[in-house]
Amino acid sequence: MAERDRTLRGRVAVVGIGETEYYRHGASPDAEFKLALKAILAACHDAGLDPRDTDGFASYSDDRSDASRLAAALGTHRLRAATMQWGGGGGGCCAAVANAAASIVAGLADCVVVFRSLAQGQYGRFGQTTGIDTISGEKAYLMPYGVLAPPQHFAMRVQRYMHEHGVRQEALRAIALASYHHAHQMPLHLLHGSIRIPRFEILHKSLSRRQDIIFIADGGLLLD
Repeated sequence: MAERDRTLRGRVAVVGIGETEYYRHGASPDAEFKLALKAILAACHDAGLDPRDTDGFASYSDDRSDASRLAAALGTHRLRAATMQWGGGGGGCCAAVANAAASIVAGLADCVVVFRSLAQGQYGRFGQTTGIDTISGEKAYLMPYGVLAPPQHFAMRVQRYMHEHGVRQEALRAIALASYHHAHQMPLHLLHGSIRIPRFEILHKSLSRRQDIIFIADGGLLLD
């Protein structure tokens, strides 16, 4: 089979986007499940679709809102596909979109919802864990040494990359500033228009590097 016949390019489309209001971690008045439903309804409204016509769901990072439960709440006529990209933070959303597209091209579903909802006041801070007595798999080699969240995973890799290729701190600063610039164009962003370059420059010289890390908030976002 030719490579051009295997591509997803041009064979599916994003027809609607929905999101809820965002809150600082732990401050959402709504449960995760409700946030997911609100985002789905907003995306369907944006697309001009009846929510009952959605027949697939795709998410990532072990989202707790089960597809079967969402389908029942929405009154979905028939749930035909449900996929999960295990693990992952920001990169996981790209995989979830790819899974949704693949489901449509393969004929498993016609209208797939790609979603993620988070309410840290309900289940605890994202990226932190407590009360685990045993671990297995890859985490058994990481968690005992304090390597749990993405910043800890990537800090060592980036440090090695910088050493081997002569990358300076100014490059990391430029990447972070570009990411903040684009994020702050979103009207619902919690820190919309509030970044102050001098403060960023001062903090970026510290060891914590907080501005290099994703800002984790509560809310729901969906592509349809």
